[in-house]
This record gives sequence, structure tokens and C-alpha cells, in this order.
Amino acid sequence: MKKGIFLFFLVLLAVFSYLREILFTSINATLAGTASFYAKTARIEFFLTKSAATLVQLKYGMTIGFTLLFAFITVFGLRLTFTNKLPSQLALTLYAICGMVASLVIAYSLVTNRFDSVYSFLRLIIEYLHNPLVYLIMSAGYLGVLYSQQEKK
Repeated sequence: MKKGIFLFFLVLLAVFSYLREILFTSINATLAGTASFYAKTARIEFFLTKSAATLVQLKYGMTIGFTLLFAFITVFGLRLTFTNKLPSQLALTLYAICGMVASLVIAYSLVTNRFDSVYSFLRLIIEYLHNPLVYLIMSAGYLGVLYSQQEKK
């Protein structure tokens, strides 16, 4: 394991996770007409000039963009951190499975016209993917496997 590379990607994921939180909190506060933005120190003026429909579309686009960004950073970070490709392949598989599940749930909600009933589930998936958690779990899991293999020798 390359500790310096591991820490770099962990910090990078944490920074993007914080940036994502600020952006989404700002959009949600703007949509709600709230004067206070609790998760940061300043308003993002760009959002204040946009219509509600534009902000909702922006949220969906940012959700896809941040998911791809987190998947790329996680997979690339795991590939550079470990010589074995298994952790990065498992992370990529996890992102793909979550993407397929989310796509099926969205398709179901469009067919049944019940997006409100699946929104909280979709948010749960996104909250799981938009932070360093996948990177940490895959790293810890792989290190655990390596440790257990050394114990058997």
C-alpha cells in the first residue's frame, strides 16, 4: 500500500464531498427561499439568479456529475494505492450496481408516476456514493484480506 497516495485521494474525496455539500445546500436553501445558509459562510450568488426549474435541473446534472467524479477518483485512487487491481475493480462494480439499481428505480417511478415515493431511497444511494466511504471500505477490506492471508502463512 502506498500511504501517501492513499491519503492524497482520501483528502481529495473529502474536499469534493464538502464542496458537493455546500453546492447542494445552497441550491436547496435557494429553492426554499431561506435566508440562512447553515453549512457555509457565504451565499453563492449564482444560484440566487436562477429559476426553480433551472435549479432542479442543475441538481440532477450535478448528481450525475458528482457520482461520476467520485467513481473516477475512487477507482483511480485504489488503482494507484494498491498493486492489485481487485479493490478498484470491486469499487467500479459497486458503482455500476448502484447506478443500475438507481436507474431501475427511476424507470419504475417514471412508469408509475410516483417519484416522490422513491426519492428518499435514491437519496440514500447517492449519499453513500458521494463521500469517501467506498474508498475507505474497499481499502480496509483489501488490507484485511492481505492481513488474513499473511496470518495463514
